[in-house]
Amino acid sequence: MLGFHRALYVDHAGSIVDPELAPFYAYKDLDAALRDDVDSLLEGGEETAVLIAEMDGEAVGYITGHIETDARRVLPRKGVVQDWYVSEKARGLGTGRLLLELLEEAFAAAGCGVIESTTFPFNRGARQAHEKLGFREVQIRYRKRIG
Repeated sequence: MLGFHRALYVDHAGSIVDPELAPFYAYKDLDAALRDDVDSLLEGGEETAVLIAEMDGEAVGYITGHIETDARRVLPRKGVVQDWYVSEKARGLGTGRLLLELLEEAFAAAGCGVIESTTFPFNRGARQAHEKLGFREVQIRYRKRIG
């Protein structure tokens, strides 16, 4: 799982992040941050899901998510996709779709009425995949360096 996490946040992100924006996403110790993320996901308990896709006995992708509850909302329980990555060799075969569908089923079984996911604004592939799978853009986040 750490390998997939690194592939998502280092290899893939490194190929699509504009160098001018890189400081907005950078960590002082990326290896420690990646390890902390994976440890947190694996120790998340009932409100966290981690799914691994295999093809011919080899892991080819993963998706992770957690549940958040806000009783003030009309749809108080939402499933949040945290990470979603499929290796190059398994892309275009429905692997990502299947991972998302299984995660969505888990969220629905846990009483969630909505599923939420985020991606980089410049990640055209991920944005197209989200749109194709029924997601709609609902918020845009801005960051600006001070000084």
